Amino acid sequence: SRTPHTYMPVNKRAREEPEEESIEKRLVNLIVRIGDRSIADLNSHLRGLAAALTAELPTSRTLIYDTILDCVRGLQPKAPIYGALCGLLAANPQGEPDGVVAADIVAQLGRELQEALDVHATFSIRAFCRFAIELANARVASVDSALALLETLLAVTAEPGVLPARAEWFACVVLDSLALGGEVFTRDAPERSAALLGAVRAYAATRGADALSAPALLLPYGGATRPGEVTEHFDALFALVEALSSDSYHWRSSLLLAPSRSFASELAALEPLPLPTVSVPAHTRGCTYPCLRRLRLCSEPAADGDGDAAMGDGGGGGGGLGLVDRTLMEEYAWLLVSQFEESHKDAAKLLHGLAENLAIDACEPLVETLLSMLLLLPAPRHRQTYYACLLLDISRLLTPAPRMLVRAVNTLYASLDRLDAELAIRLADWLSFHISHFGFNLEPFEIGRAHV
Repeated sequence: SRTPHTYMPVNKRAREEPEEESIEKRLVNLIVRIGDRSIADLNSHLRGLAAALTAELPTSRTLIYDTILDCVRGLQPKAPIYGALCGLLAANPQGEPDGVVAADIVAQLGRELQEALDVHATFSIRAFCRFAIELANARVASVDSALALLETLLAVTAEPGVLPARAEWFACVVLDSLALGGEVFTRDAPERSAALLGAVRAYAATRGADALSAPALLLPYGGATRPGEVTEHFDALFALVEALSSDSYHWRSSLLLAPSRSFASELAALEPLPLPTVSVPAHTRGCTYPCLRRLRLCSEPAADGDGDAAMGDGGGGGGGLGLVDRTLMEEYAWLLVSQFEESHKDAAKLLHGLAENLAIDACEPLVETLLSMLLLLPAPRHRQTYYACLLLDISRLLTPAPRMLVRAVNTLYASLDRLDAELAIRLADWLSFHISHFGFNLEPFEIGRAHV
């Protein structure tokens, strides 16, 4: 297997290196940073990058493909950007035989996705599925083969004796992919996409009306957890897809980047290729299915209006985000945070940059997502200090974040008598760490002496 190239932001030590960079390093940096500055200039940046990479394909083909796939895996919110980039590379081969670039990309994606499925690399599986949909959006891959991939994944929910966590995880991958490709699917394959969406709805119905499907011991307030205090991952993504498929959205949102749409005339000449068929191995001991169980600590998402997100309670810090934009921001945050445990500073910079690029006040969904990850039962996926440092970083980078954090902590302490004992200890440990950076000042928090 290949050694992946880094997709981490360039650190201070790297900036101190001599100015003369190798061609290889410059190419990697260009690919990694595309879309990091301004979404408004994204189309011109993509054209420029595609032209630069096309000129280097004869000598750096493997490096370019590998770097794109590494970025797809590590920077999942930018999957639409890399899909459009591949479309432009395939549409303007300049000396390459027609179809070779597209065939190379599709074949390598097929190999990487199957390998990820074989070793149960969950975040890589999700990343490569997202990328497959974006290749279909860019006419590099065929819509029928993309839908066939999602049908294969959804079939896991019908396995005899399937674990609920496994079924829901694969259903979430399908829902995430539908959010990205719904517009193209309904336009190019309306009957097949409608059947897939119907199958997802049928699965949702089998979960029952009262689908806090997790056992009580995994819920933050145990059996006393109330409706609205927790949103399961499947429920959040299912509500997202239902909203996007409605007449209010038509599968579009300002937070769903779709650069391929801007290059439709150039990509129209491409002959989409079928994605390689993949198989999903059976569950084996040790397989886990990571999810984002959302704790609702600040406020509920605002009701959606016609098209754009409706305004909420005016509380600031993200309270005005509608269900669609809020859910998308939570997903983006979860995907990025899950990939950058080795550097909380890089993760914080990416979250801050994402919020700035998308031009939204993302403090509330960011705070709730980070606390949800910290307070996950039976144990957080990463070290507790990672989330603690991230919350500290976000509090410094985003002005409204401390206010949102106070609101969330007050909500938790107001329900301390119901909170799981393990989570109460974890919350106290984190809060002690957090206030130690602010002179041990508890004044903003409504915490009585009985809680100290």
